[in-house]
Amino acid sequence: MTTALITGSTDGIGLQTARDLAARGVDVILHGRSPAKLAQALQAVREVAPEGQHRTCCADLGELAQVRRLADEVGAAGPLEILIHNAGVYMNQPVASADGFELTFAVNHLAPFLLTHLLLPQLQAAAAGRIVVVSSVAHLRGRLGPRPHLLAGFDAYGAYACSKLANVVFTVELAQRLAGSPSCTVNALHPGVVSTKLLREGFGFSGPDSLEEGAATSVYLATSPEVAQVSGGYFARSRPAPMNPDALEPAVRAQLWDLSAALTGVG
Repeated sequence: MTTALITGSTDGIGLQTARDLAARGVDVILHGRSPAKLAQALQAVREVAPEGQHRTCCADLGELAQVRRLADEVGAAGPLEILIHNAGVYMNQPVASADGFELTFAVNHLAPFLLTHLLLPQLQAAAAGRIVVVSSVAHLRGRLGPRPHLLAGFDAYGAYACSKLANVVFTVELAQRLAGSPSCTVNALHPGVVSTKLLREGFGFSGPDSLEEGAATSVYLATSPEVAQVSGGYFARSRPAPMNPDALEPAVRAQLWDLSAALTGVG
């Protein structure tokens, strides 16, 4: 049986992704910050796939210690074949994470970076491990300076676009580092423009795409045999899409990797 961890899956695109994977026979691990919302989400998944071994895990991705605890909890529960980094925030005001980093960058990039590192041995042990990173078309307008983790000069859209660019840069660099391990792939995606809480509160408008459309590319990258050997790509509507050229620059990728490793304590 295939098991998938989907971060940020108590509502919106994340919950729809979990429901769609469960309907395909995948055991899902739901993640969120609220035990009450997790219980509701678990019930929603069980309505679709009552026979699955679905479960929940609670953690605040804005605190690296909780990311580590999440990895320990998931790691102790058994094999993991799919990791979907769906959780994300858009901060209208500058907020520091528990570790003192700008919160958008901490949740949207540092948490996935650390969680991937900690769960990578399990994913590589799987027959066909897949890592899926939910980015955004906003990454095309993102810029990665030397200190994206700091609050100085905060700009709401700039911080969000930067974090989404970091997602794609991380994806391409990790794919390069996993090139000798064909059993584990990593790809990023734009989910579409869906009327999620993030879109309404962060951007102030609604989107034309349904939750099903928003989840479709994540499900495709997590399950489709068409992309079983594809790694380091960026997709939109389940098709390869142009990515920010910065993601193709080895120096940019190395700088972000080294900074992320230092900030998260990854050796």
